[in-house]
Amino acid sequence: MGTLINAGAIVVASLIGLLFKKGIPEALQRAIMFTMGLALAVMALGWFLVDFIVVDQGTLSTQYDLLVIISLVVGTVIGEIIDIDGGLRRFSLKVEKKYHLPPLAKGFISGTLIFCVGAMAILGSIQDGLSGDMTTLLFKSVLDFITALMLTTVFGIGVMFAALSVLIYQGLITLGAMFAGQFLTIPMITVIGMVGNLLLIAMGINFMQLKTIKVANMLPALLIPVIYFVLLSFFT
Repeated sequence: MGTLINAGAIVVASLIGLLFKKGIPEALQRAIMFTMGLALAVMALGWFLVDFIVVDQGTLSTQYDLLVIISLVVGTVIGEIIDIDGGLRRFSLKVEKKYHLPPLAKGFISGTLIFCVGAMAILGSIQDGLSGDMTTLLFKSVLDFITALMLTTVFGIGVMFAALSVLIYQGLITLGAMFAGQFLTIPMITVIGMVGNLLLIAMGINFMQLKTIKVANMLPALLIPVIYFVLLSFFT
């Protein structure tokens, strides 16, 4: 249910954003994107550090350093080989042509990455699946509503189609938690969230136009911690 509310919030916000799109000058659109990128990068960094830095007997230390690095490197190599970014763009272009829609690739990909990649999407969906607790997803829905509204004023209707990605991605996680919750461990969820937040930082850098990063090709990094902890469970 939480995922349905989340997707609905994105659709409504996108429809509202379309009403304002034509009235926003290009210079203001660029300023909005830079500001959103900066905010996204800073918030994601904060979320990452909350899990990365731990206090042990009064001293600061870090956790899962090597696993996070390996996840990012291996995941990116896999993503580049299969070219997820290119696949998403080709899919978007086909939809544009088939239904005679305005350009939606950039909005669809940007929206999908922002709404789906991150600790809140993962943790909220797991909580919803395990106990029916929608608190995190409801909070995420509010944030996504604001984000979708702003993104649509710049990228257009493509952002609204990202609601489908949210339905599929978060829905599968929720169903997985319902039927396989016993296999999910706190360390696994923590590392997945850390990797996801690093991808959000990369997305923020894209929005600020400091460097073009194919964040979609980094998505397999989210699966590496799952594989690691599943394999670890067989040897412990």
